[in-house]
Amino acid sequence: MNGVGGPTPRMRNQPLFWVVVVLFAALLAGFLFRPEGQRSNTVLRSFFRTTPDGVAALARGIERLGRAVEPRITPLVDADAVRGTVVLLRPRLPPTPREINALLEHVRAGGLFVYAPPYLTGRRWTEQTPLMDSLGVWFRFRPVTEEAREETLLEPRWRAHALTEDLPSPQAPAHGFRIFGFSDGDEANDSAKVAALNPLLTATDSDDEEWMAAAEVALGNGRIVVLSGADALSNADAVADPLAALAVRAALAYTGEADTVFFAEYHQGIRGHRTPAEVVRGFFLGSPGGRVLLHLVILSFLILACRGLRFGAPAPAVAPPDRERRSPLEHVSALGDLYRKAGAARTAALLLLTRLARATRQPPPRDTAEADTLLRRLDGEESTDTPLARARKGLHADPPDLTAVAAGIDEHLERRINP
Repeated sequence: MNGVGGPTPRMRNQPLFWVVVVLFAALLAGFLFRPEGQRSNTVLRSFFRTTPDGVAALARGIERLGRAVEPRITPLVDADAVRGTVVLLRPRLPPTPREINALLEHVRAGGLFVYAPPYLTGRRWTEQTPLMDSLGVWFRFRPVTEEAREETLLEPRWRAHALTEDLPSPQAPAHGFRIFGFSDGDEANDSAKVAALNPLLTATDSDDEEWMAAAEVALGNGRIVVLSGADALSNADAVADPLAALAVRAALAYTGEADTVFFAEYHQGIRGHRTPAEVVRGFFLGSPGGRVLLHLVILSFLILACRGLRFGAPAPAVAPPDRERRSPLEHVSALGDLYRKAGAARTAALLLLTRLARATRQPPPRDTAEADTLLRRLDGEESTDTPLARARKGLHADPPDLTAVAAGIDEHLERRINP
């Protein structure tokens, strides 16, 4: 019975056992709390995301219809040349003036740019990014009460255009915009930032003012498709919202078969493909759950280190006046505690049997087998109730019963002296 589950007490006393336990617990917690495919903490219109906020479905749809699709994880300048169709949806990192110049030059040369500007507001007005200013795009200000009630613009309708032909009835947009210098496609003044404008989707507000929710802008030999929002292109809404179909049509109509549709992932904050080490570092340092887990792991290792760290001698260098030296009993007790804490009870039992071997002029035992042979040789009786039989039983216990071993040896030696 003592052999069943015997190693457990000894393993629990080993620091390596607890190190393995801590690491296993950390890996298990990391697995259980890993990011899931249907959950994200931030909204990101990313080519890589299959979560409801991503646009992976839009990219796969364009690819299935015959156009190559790739993510662009480099800036628009000082890297690969701008080519093909560029898709930029509510970017977290706005393009720099140099990038804007390179992008617009590419459009003038015949490229396509699909753009959903970010909706930025002050206290009572909307703000423009440098790219919005270059295109003359200005958003309608949406009051707080309108946002709280989730109100949308009224009477959405498609304008006559090849991209809108036979599309289902549009959904009401939340945001509307205008482009300076144009009114319903006709040039109004000299502040125009583009050559021509074709509204694709319009709607009215509560004051019956008309706003655009989608428009095609001609710039040189190329085209810019401006959308008031990117929600319709997300994985959650792309199937039900016909505005996503309009974006796909634009990509197919204005992108050559040999060209590629590039999703500007660099401006979504994605700098490149991360290695497994970077993913682990990002989890432990970049997420709240990972930081909590990291602190718990560090705390566990500190506890293990403190348990195994020596904080000086067990007794002061100079004994107090009332305790000049330890008594033999105190010395033995302290020694026994050290053996017990170190998990070396079997070594202590062999040391106890050394005393018996010397008293009987036998060689000291070096392991349990030799100790058992010594006890059997000195115990001439076959009974299991002799002092050495009890010592042998204590020796084979797990952990060894040092009290039984010591008591059996003392009783046997006393009988030899006083038969």
